[in-house]
Amino acid sequence: MELKRHQTMKRAGEFAMVRAQGSSAAGRFLVLSTLPYSGEGASAKESRFGIITTKRLGHAVVRNLLRRRIREILRTHGGPLRLGHYVVLIPRHTAATADYSELEKDFKRLLKRKHFTN
Repeated sequence: MELKRHQTMKRAGEFAMVRAQGSSAAGRFLVLSTLPYSGEGASAKESRFGIITTKRLGHAVVRNLLRRRIREILRTHGGPLRLGHYVVLIPRHTAATADYSELEKDFKRLLKRKHFTN
């Protein structure tokens, strides 16, 4: 799957808006927050993704590893996701000790729970 249908969130305001107004589901290793996008034009058709990694997870090496794993999970399994949403993924402190397959299973479980696939 190519990430042409999905963009990366970069502004703190977007993250705050999703966390405050969106709905969340917590899994064992990840928290998934979503909010429908209300913009117009071409960008209304694309989903925007963001990953929040706090220092509570560990040193920079651990945080970067988690971000890389989550990006790969989104690249691999992000194709059937609904379009036109803001999506924020937050790894929980237990994610620092989880391997890739555990994170992947938790992500899929959260998508099913939130009915977020097409």
